[in-house]
Amino acid sequence: MEKQLRYVGLALSILFGVIVFVFFGYCYPYHLAYQEQFQLFLFTPAYLAETASVPGGPAGYIARFLTQFYYVPWQGAAIIALLLAALQRLLLCLSRAFGDKPALFPLSFIPSLFYWILLCNEHYMLAGVVALIIVLMAARLYVSIGAKALRVILLFPALSLLYWFSGGACLVMALLCIFWEIRKRAYGRWQIAGLTMGCLLLTVSLSLLAKALLVQYPLSKLWTGAGYYRFQTIFPSTLLLLWVMVSILPVLFRYLPIASKAKTAWTGTGIMIAALTLITWQGVSETSDWQKEEVMAYDYHARRQQWGHIIRMAGEKAPSTPLSVALLNLSLCKQGRMADDMFRYFQNGPEGLLPSFVRDFTMPMMAGEVYYHLGFINTAQRFAFEAMEAIPDYQKSARAIKRLAETNLINGEYAVTRKYLQILRHTLYYSKWAVQTLALLEDEGKIDFNPEWHTLRTCRTHTHFLFSEQEKSQMLGILLQQNLTNRMAYEYLMAYCLLTKDLQHFYTYYPLGKEIAYRQIPVSYQEALIYLWGLSNNNPATIPYPVSNEVKRRVQEYGKIYTTCQHSEPMLRPQYADTYWYYLHFRK
Repeated sequence: MEKQLRYVGLALSILFGVIVFVFFGYCYPYHLAYQEQFQLFLFTPAYLAETASVPGGPAGYIARFLTQFYYVPWQGAAIIALLLAALQRLLLCLSRAFGDKPALFPLSFIPSLFYWILLCNEHYMLAGVVALIIVLMAARLYVSIGAKALRVILLFPALSLLYWFSGGACLVMALLCIFWEIRKRAYGRWQIAGLTMGCLLLTVSLSLLAKALLVQYPLSKLWTGAGYYRFQTIFPSTLLLLWVMVSILPVLFRYLPIASKAKTAWTGTGIMIAALTLITWQGVSETSDWQKEEVMAYDYHARRQQWGHIIRMAGEKAPSTPLSVALLNLSLCKQGRMADDMFRYFQNGPEGLLPSFVRDFTMPMMAGEVYYHLGFINTAQRFAFEAMEAIPDYQKSARAIKRLAETNLINGEYAVTRKYLQILRHTLYYSKWAVQTLALLEDEGKIDFNPEWHTLRTCRTHTHFLFSEQEKSQMLGILLQQNLTNRMAYEYLMAYCLLTKDLQHFYTYYPLGKEIAYRQIPVSYQEALIYLWGLSNNNPATIPYPVSNEVKRRVQEYGKIYTTCQHSEPMLRPQYADTYWYYLHFRK
């Protein structure tokens, strides 16, 4: 029976890793891409020295090295699956040293399942998992030493080293070692008490020593270590609970009773597996933020300029946040469909077109995509810089630095561009692009050969003005006046007037589009024009613009229902929710 239980345990470990991989790789991948963009891992000695110079720094360095692979989400999913499976197997191996009871193997999954739930929150970092693995490896080595004197001699140097490698997670090592000595009964009660006090005093003294060396760090941070959680001023109590849990579980293998009969033992094991599965399902369901995952998906595809994918996503499920709507509108415009199709999708006002600046590290990074592709290069540069400086754990951002290199190159600031590119040369996924771009610097012909940079140089604003959240239409007007063939600027200006329901300015700006040479008036413009005409004319057929017969028919049917029914919105929604008239009357 014991041999069969071991095989079942190994099979469940593999199955667990596969399930975690599928979850993060295919159900929750954009949270991983989100994590990657808010760090800048450099293959330089200076970066290693800076990162590893604080308690928990080496574990953080390893975690950052692994996190850079999140650039390709399935690679990140594989890393998380391997780490959580390794954590479970290490704990099981250690627990068997305390008490070899194969029927209790499901208990070894608890910390890994717990961390799976935590990692669904984008603010929990991979460093916590790495730190626990390092500590459990050290603890397993400790319990394999037979000579009690040698164990105690090595314990205090090992704790000191682990404090620097794993930060406050070394507490787990101290507790496991004390529990092991109690289990071995190699020392008396007072000796165990002395050993416990020695571990406690060492932990306190190590933190005070670290404070003396690292004056700028608060003592509370030195107790726990850095890099476990994105917000440096917060240490979640869930991590402390996890450390205690990891320390106690091996002891349970020693003292928990197990059934002597095979059938009863199998039943107990099955009940534990079922209970853990149910609890994990509930925990993952409650912790996963699918609305954020959706916004991150829009941002992921916008960052890679996969405009068609964004439009398909919106067709399957309407975006619900201003930022996702803004990226959808950008995609429609890049595909030449905004003026015709924007009201076929949910619109929530001007914030869904040109997002306002927010003092945050997430929103400006995503919103900057819109301003960059429109040609507001300085605004995109400001958004990227502000987002990077607002990252809570004081890291730099590879994505932001790449954008800063692009904006400075477009502006002709080659010295600044070179500075950013030299940084990116030392990364994994951005180095090839950086090296290729460095070779183009100061060669105007090669830079202009790049379609994106050439277009943005042509369309970018050349007039100096202060960015104003209250005067976005004027800024779009300035952008358009510089180049009346700038289709994006024109369509954004018209869309802004429509979304703010400023039909007077829409009518004034509409003739500016004659330089763009549409084959026919876009649908949303037709709907706005015929509505304006209908305010002073009863016969839509007399409108002096080439409005299609379909639009004329629909506006007459819409107007009849709207004017004759007291509660017309439910009646109009099924057939006319995709029109500008419906947005004008029923969207706030």
